[in-house]
Order: sequence, then C-alpha cells, then structure tokens
Amino acid sequence: MANLLELSKQTYDYLMGKEGLKADFTLARTEENEVTVKDGKMTMIRTLYNDAVSIRVIQNQKQGTASINSLVIQDIKEAIDSALASAESTDADPCYDIAPGLKPEKFEMGALEPDMDKLLSRTMELSEMIAQRHPKIKLMEMYTKYVRGTNIYRNTNGTQDEKEFGYYELFLEYAGNDGVNSTGFQYNGVDFDSLEKPLIELSSLEKDLTDTENSLNPISVTEKFEGEIILTPSCASQMLEMTIMNAAGDQAILGQTSMWIDKVGQKVASDKLTIASNPWDPHFPNHEVHTGDGFRSEDYTLIEKGVLKSFATNLYTSKKCGVARAANSSLAMVVEAGDVSLDDMIKGMKKGLIVGSVSCGMPGANGELSGVAKNSFYVENGEVKGAVIETMISLNLFDLCNNIKAISKERVCDGFMVMPSILADHVTISGKA
Repeated sequence: MANLLELSKQTYDYLMGKEGLKADFTLARTEENEVTVKDGKMTMIRTLYNDAVSIRVIQNQKQGTASINSLVIQDIKEAIDSALASAESTDADPCYDIAPGLKPEKFEMGALEPDMDKLLSRTMELSEMIAQRHPKIKLMEMYTKYVRGTNIYRNTNGTQDEKEFGYYELFLEYAGNDGVNSTGFQYNGVDFDSLEKPLIELSSLEKDLTDTENSLNPISVTEKFEGEIILTPSCASQMLEMTIMNAAGDQAILGQTSMWIDKVGQKVASDKLTIASNPWDPHFPNHEVHTGDGFRSEDYTLIEKGVLKSFATNLYTSKKCGVARAANSSLAMVVEAGDVSLDDMIKGMKKGLIVGSVSCGMPGANGELSGVAKNSFYVENGEVKGAVIETMISLNLFDLCNNIKAISKERVCDGFMVMPSILADHVTISGKA
C-alpha cells in the first residue's frame, strides 16, 4: 500500500519538473466499515476502501483538471499529462491561479479511533427503538458506518496540508405504512463523532419518524390563498442554499445574473436572519481545512442581521469580477437561532403550512420558485390539522428572506448544517380544486 506522504512528494517533484507550471493536487484514502440492518436483523458487515486523486494544472494561463482512483505514481503522472493536454486545448485566462504557499500543517478531527462494538450496539438499538416507538414505520434501508480517512493536499507554491479524520455516519430510507395506507419514501442522513447517546436522538430523526407516521391519512387543501409557512430546518437549508447560490455563488456573480450583485453592505433580508459559513464549528466532525484554491479555510458571515456581508465566491471569480474572495468554500451553513419556540411559532400561525421540503426545479435568476410541498402539514388558527397532499407553494426566494417573521430557538444539526425553523409570510399556497 502506497505511503501517501511519499507519493505526494513524488507527485510534487513531477509537477515541479514541468516548466512554467502552477498546480495543486489532493491524494485521498478512505476506509469505511459499514453495518447494514434489514427487518430488525443485521444483514451485512463490510469494509470498503476508496483511493482518489484530483489534480489541477495551470500553464500558459490555461487550466486543466484530472481525477483518478489510483494511488500508483505512474497512473498519477499520466493523469497530470492528461490534464496538461486538456489545458492546452482551452482558452487562456489570466484569472486562473492557485493560493500562495502556506506553512505545512497536519490536522486531526473527529473520532480517530472507532468503537465498532458500540456502533453495532447502537445500530441494533436504533432498529429496536424504531420498531417499538414507531410501529407504522417501514424501514427500507438502514446502515451505519465508521469512516476513516487521510487527505494530503499540496500545491506548487509549497503548501502541504495533511488531514486525518474519522466520523460515524447514519442513513435511513423509510416510509409510513399502517397496512392500508403508505407514504412516499423519506430519507435521513447524519454525520457524527460520538456514540454517547442513542442514535434516535441525533438530528431531527425522532420528529421526522413521527411526522411520517402522522402523514398516513393526509387531508386535501382545496383552495388557493396567501398564507404563512414554517420551513423545517431541512427545508430552510434547501431554500437558503438555493438563495445563496442564486445570488451570491460563483456562477451568479460571473454571469452577472445575481440580484445581489451590488448589495454587499446593504440589507437584503430580515434583520432576524444571520447566516454564517463555519466549517470550524464543532458540530461538523469532518470539514475542509483549505479552500478549493488552497487558502486556509476560515469561518465567515454571509448575512448579518439581514445585511449582505460577503459573496460565496472563489479565487477565480474574485479576480475575474473584482469582488472579495470568500473565506472558505464549504458553505457549512450555520444560521443563528431566534427567540421563539417552534411550538409558539405554530400557535401564532393563522393559516398556512409547515413545509418539510419542496419538490422543485432550480429557481430563475429573479428567485421565483414553484413546487410541491412534501412532508408538510396544514395549520389553521395555531392548530395542526393534518398532513397535506397535492399542495403547491409559490414564492420568491428574495421576498422570502425579507418576509421572515420569526426564527426558532431550537436548531437541528446533522453534521452538515446547524439550522433553526423559519416562519415567513406572503407565500401562495394552492391545493387541488
């Protein structure tokens, strides 16, 4: 088995032998120990290995990339030559670049030593708890993993980052079924680094299972009206991420389609909304340590009390468009909690939906979005009346950000986000006539 540090040196030396070349690359090795459960029984325990190499080269202001799944030096050299050949056929652009060199560092994060016996125990415990507490849940697939890996990143300016990480992963696919009625498939995924508490307490898993059971006898909304919506944490993450990509991401800034193109330092949302991209937040067991361009990753704020503070842009976009480069490239989204409980938010609703997710295409540049409300519940005069089917919502993402009425005290963390529930109004809700 190749020694990654030695292999990175050989790769670096080969790149440095090319005249006038800027380059960066990552060598990665990952081991996954997976436990699969079906019908309350452990059905498989297996170990998977994955090797990966990604390479970026810039020569004569032309950029090329290559990716392979081999940690053999000859294969890596051939991939470098392939990247150089592909670069030669592209247009030159002086904005292609890599970060200046950083002092070599080694990072360790997450659970570097697994407790596989405890993982097996917690996995079977979860299966039993779901069967006992949620008898109307049919598990289609369930697995847990322990993931252990090493990444080495280097660039031709001298950066050498070595990252050792370990974490646990949980995935569930399930549906509600009472013997007569059934719901659509639901999915939950969580990354975590501790086995101290039962897995059913992670993220919003318990609540999501309960909501799925409560969706077995849905009601129909038969009118069209303008109402309120509460975005669950997962749906809030979906809406906010689309908004950021649509208005603050690289493609929106490069294409000059962003509705926020000249709004840095100005109010673009309710003063209740603060969004940060914080890869170093302790809730994230595995996170980036450098940007895609090779700068040291730092936490930063995108929106602070409604004011746009930064775009989520990389080095190329920064140089091309004359905007500031984002301090990380992870979008590890952390939204500041509010001062209202979720229960009180629901009690204060006059008429609207609690929305678990929205099935929709990507919104237009103007933020207009229309889709089907999934895993959603109708609320009237502060009372949840029932799950809904065939119900559409139509909104504008930028208006949504400005129409936030409340943000919950409670937040959910699944290893990828830290997110509260968000209440907003002036959303068009359309049932089936």
